[in-house]
Amino acid sequence: MHIGIITCEILSREIKEVIKKTGVDILFFVLPETSNPAINTLSKRINQRFSSVLSEGDIKIKEKTIRQIEKEIREYDITDSVIIEVLELRMHDCPDKLLVRVEEGIKKMSAIANFVLLGYGLCGCTTNGMERVIKEADVPVVIPRDKRGELLNNCIEIALGKERVQELLREEIGTFFMTPAGASIIKEPLVILESTIGIIAGKMNRSATIDTPRIIKLMKNHYRRVVKICYSDRDEKDEEYSKTVENFAKEFGLEIKIEMRKSKIMLEALEKGLGL
Repeated sequence: MHIGIITCEILSREIKEVIKKTGVDILFFVLPETSNPAINTLSKRINQRFSSVLSEGDIKIKEKTIRQIEKEIREYDITDSVIIEVLELRMHDCPDKLLVRVEEGIKKMSAIANFVLLGYGLCGCTTNGMERVIKEADVPVVIPRDKRGELLNNCIEIALGKERVQELLREEIGTFFMTPAGASIIKEPLVILESTIGIIAGKMNRSATIDTPRIIKLMKNHYRRVVKICYSDRDEKDEEYSKTVENFAKEFGLEIKIEMRKSKIMLEALEKGLGL
């Protein structure tokens, strides 16, 4: 079986578990069909960051365009593989563009994949828009959902589960969430904040993310703590991650709460895809 994955790079830990669960030993990272060196360089940099989390065992990792992947699978009669297209962080700042990229990615994957797994929540997109893209796809598409079958809002709900996120917000409405992957990619407090405000401040309102004084005021007036999400004891003890969280908390006067990630939502989505 060939499994297509389109994901934000912030979900590298979840996708690592998905790949391990599939048991495949051939992993393709998608490169864009372009001769533009700047676009290729950016794509390779994102793939490298993402694959560094996956580097273990005997998995063969290759970077190719969809056409090249399709050709190799056909020529070498490869029966099982995972094909991943990793989209850059902060696509949620422009949810209309994100939806287009996801739809285009599914169309390309349809030439190879038996089904496509989306490593996304709504991330600023409308429910109707995302459900339309899933429904109109040429192959089955699965995406993380809650227990009622509704789409999750973002990567935080994928990591912790919607119920736990709601519990933490009821406990303290002024809660900011941080993940190891997000912290490792964007370390500066204001950049981390701007990225998140892109979701909170109004979906298509792109100017919300560049109004720095307003963002800082919003943070200091409404947030009281930052939740440091850890996938393992190793994350909890990671000095670089701890430093990023501590700098962020200090910048905005926040308390720090450690939350161990327990959700298996991406694995549940994979199992649904495998059962199609």
